[in-house]
Amino acid sequence: MPDIVITSAELNNAHIDEIVNLERSLSRSDARFVDDVPTPFYLNPVFYYALASFLGVLLVWLGLEPFIDDNSEGIPIPFVSDYLLFGPVAAGLGLAAGVVYGVVNRNFGQAAICGIIGLGVGLGATVISTVVADIVFSITLNLAAGIQGGAGQIPDEGFPFRGVAFFILMCGRGLAWCLVSMGAGLGLGVALKSKKLILNGLAGSMVGGLLGGLLFDPVSRFLCSTADDGALSRGIGITAIGILVGLFVGLFENISKDAWFVMLQGPLAGKQFVIFKSPMVLGSAPKCDVYLFKDPAIDPKHATVSKNGSRYLLSDGGSPNGTSVNGRRMDKHVLQPGDVIALGDTVLRYQERARG
Repeated sequence: MPDIVITSAELNNAHIDEIVNLERSLSRSDARFVDDVPTPFYLNPVFYYALASFLGVLLVWLGLEPFIDDNSEGIPIPFVSDYLLFGPVAAGLGLAAGVVYGVVNRNFGQAAICGIIGLGVGLGATVISTVVADIVFSITLNLAAGIQGGAGQIPDEGFPFRGVAFFILMCGRGLAWCLVSMGAGLGLGVALKSKKLILNGLAGSMVGGLLGGLLFDPVSRFLCSTADDGALSRGIGITAIGILVGLFVGLFENISKDAWFVMLQGPLAGKQFVIFKSPMVLGSAPKCDVYLFKDPAIDPKHATVSKNGSRYLLSDGGSPNGTSVNGRRMDKHVLQPGDVIALGDTVLRYQERARG
């Protein structure tokens, strides 16, 4: 058998490098060799948003409670006292959601930016929502008092509501907390410039606030009746808001997702990356929407995913190592459910909700 001779011209031929890179892509991205990876519970948004929100509001409550005096008549301007409580709570929730989003993605610069914006949006939005919530609660409180036969009195003054009046009080507080919590979930969507995440955050925070408000009065009556002041009741109510807001923000993210990637191979194997805007950039730069770190074969802006009618178009950004789909190197590809995408040593599977 004659010897195989490779000339220096052939060795330096760019076409040879392209063939070698293609072979590497084929071996990395063939779906037959890449199994599905279950999502660890700690990478599920329901878990990490709920935990982060709980910790965020717990710290807020611990910081505020020493300065709250239940025997004080409060600040004369009606909504200010409530804002001084719910403003920081919404800010803490916005901060927690933004920070945990970046931390889970191992993008600490993003965590700082999203957290700061979440905090600011929570503080700002709650200025308006507190005024509206106070008006709503005042109306329902007077209605409950009128039904009970003691208009002008409130539970803190020794006027325990019962029956229908108590139910109306619960509903009024639930609606008020629903309104006052609405700003808590907006920050992440604002920071990432995503209408979808804004809607998810709005829906999740309002549902969480509603349920937290509905629970407040039963908890206060049946679990905290022996407390000398409202500290325990406030603590339970505020932390309940935190857990429920985080829980429902995560639930709405899971329920509303239309298309997403699952990392099959890489440092966050099992994590889902929801496609929440168009275009979305995938790459090794921290500012990318899908941050693929610890992979030297991935360019800063390696590829993009953009809406193309009812489908999503994956486009390579001209990276030297390229992007392959199902074992073939592609410049552009209309994604189909189950497609396996290889970028460097990172492997993703594209999934989408079944179309009716």
